[in-house]
Amino acid sequence: MIHFKKEGDYFRLGLNLYGAPGGFVAIWVWFDFAKCETFSARFRLRLHRSPRILWAVERVNIIEGHLRKHDLELVSREVLNDLKATEKSVMRVNEPLAYIKP
Repeated sequence: MIHFKKEGDYFRLGLNLYGAPGGFVAIWVWFDFAKCETFSARFRLRLHRSPRILWAVERVNIIEGHLRKHDLELVSREVLNDLKATEKSVMRVNEPLAYIKP
């Protein structure tokens, strides 16, 4: 889809076009479901002062960004299993010292 938007608005999936001071910007955005990441390719044509063509590519992993925002970290399953096994081996069984019979 082609979206004409104002500068500063959120990007939508597809081609986003908007005018920038002295030129225009075209950004192609899509989402990769297998890797849970967004990909954006930005093309800007700047015609004022010294004319330039600017190109940038960016990939953002949604899950890692959410974890980083909330000060969390991704841990592999093997590490969790090792921690669980270590915790079980160190855990002691609390036996009641006195049994109360009704």
